[in-house]
Amino acid sequence: MSKPNSLVMPLVGAVGLVLGVTYGWTARDYRDGEFEALTAKVAQLQENSDLAEAQVDEIRTLGEEKTAEIAALQDKIAALEAELAAKPEVEVAAAAPETAPAPENAGGALIASNEAFGDAKKGAQVFKKCQACHQVGQGAEDRVGPHLNGIFGRRAGLHDGFRYSQDMAMMGNDGLTWTLETLNAYLENPKALVSRTRMNFAGLKDPQDRADILAYLRIFSDNPQNIPEAAPTATPEVVLSQAVLNIEGDPDYGEYLSSECTTCHQTDGGDDGIPSITSWPQEDFVIAMHAYKSKLRPHPVMQMMAGRLSDEEIAALAAYFEGLE
Repeated sequence: MSKPNSLVMPLVGAVGLVLGVTYGWTARDYRDGEFEALTAKVAQLQENSDLAEAQVDEIRTLGEEKTAEIAALQDKIAALEAELAAKPEVEVAAAAPETAPAPENAGGALIASNEAFGDAKKGAQVFKKCQACHQVGQGAEDRVGPHLNGIFGRRAGLHDGFRYSQDMAMMGNDGLTWTLETLNAYLENPKALVSRTRMNFAGLKDPQDRADILAYLRIFSDNPQNIPEAAPTATPEVVLSQAVLNIEGDPDYGEYLSSECTTCHQTDGGDDGIPSITSWPQEDFVIAMHAYKSKLRPHPVMQMMAGRLSDEEIAALAAYFEGLE
């Protein structure tokens, strides 16, 4: 009985040894595979981390660049405002006596003649051209356009209860007030003073018609002044030479100059918050810029920008922006 047992035990031991070795190799292979998988995962995570860090660095760099650009623009605006503050006011000629002849309406003149207010009776006849949209006098109400009682001294675009165009409201917020000079400019060419006004009127080209209608409207202003030179209906004169409007602008030079304009205005014609100036007729552009330059239009930044430009530069910009679509 002992002999068979002596054979079985070594056999069992040998089988156990084989199984142990096999298990060990299998376990090692498994661990090796698991280690390789973990190593690959760590490498992938490291790669993702490096990529994310690179993206963060890129975003940080872009942010720093934009911050620098904003700071540069702010410095530029501050410098321009300082320049404007230091610049002397546009020279204004003294008002001529009431008996003096009206000056020539030079180059789409921006300012009314100094010949008092004109003839109010004749102005009542001229006003018939306006009656389809405006009322004035006792019981006047808003129609297509606002009523014109108390128009002298009224801030543009801020008459309660009337819905103005965006540009008119913007001009009023910028400080445009209806005085003899601003009303004269608006009556002569509405869109030269307020670019996108809804007033569909070509304008009164005859200076005497404008003087007469202003004399008529003045009757219905609150506490009208007794003399034309008294506020709010003073008559300062700014003369714009006809030669200015005859300057032929160079559009290539205008494109070179336009970088400051396109900081705010969009070349694709968009007008998100800022009026578009693309495809603008050259004469309207020139008149508007000289209106800013002479401080007839009230926007302080535009006054500052226009004040730095020569007549030739304004003409070049007008030629360039008219050609944009």
